[in-house]
Amino acid sequence: MSALGPTDEDGYAMSLANGSYAWYRSHAIRARQLYKGSETLLLVLAASIPLSAAIWPDDAVPPAVLGALVVVLTGARSIFHWQENYLRFSKAREAVEAERRLYRTQSAPYSDPTSRDAELAARVTAIEQEEMAGWMKVASQRPRIDDGRS
Repeated sequence: MSALGPTDEDGYAMSLANGSYAWYRSHAIRARQLYKGSETLLLVLAASIPLSAAIWPDDAVPPAVLGALVVVLTGARSIFHWQENYLRFSKAREAVEAERRLYRTQSAPYSDPTSRDAELAARVTAIEQEEMAGWMKVASQRPRIDDGRS
């Protein structure tokens, strides 16, 4: 028994919530790292194109290679959706954490001991389904190529 009252840390519902939280946390961290890393690399590569042209004015290969890398990295961003994943996973993680806090403090809707486990499992499942629907929306979008026209 904790200071907040009895808890069922080892029960299925809390185990489900803990597993979901851990998954969203680790995947949000990874998506954030990939997003920030790819954005930084893209900036460095793009800035290197004119620099390489100035350093090697008679050699078109370095700027061409750097430009090709910019195109590949830009394409990878639209395929892997690192920023969108980071935001979706973080939102889901925080939603699961909010439910875990309510459950641990036996606050509504978890104040009834006969239904609290079922309620937690249902709410965590709903969070996961909402996140999956968001993923389906992102994954079903065709990559957009900006041709400069408005």
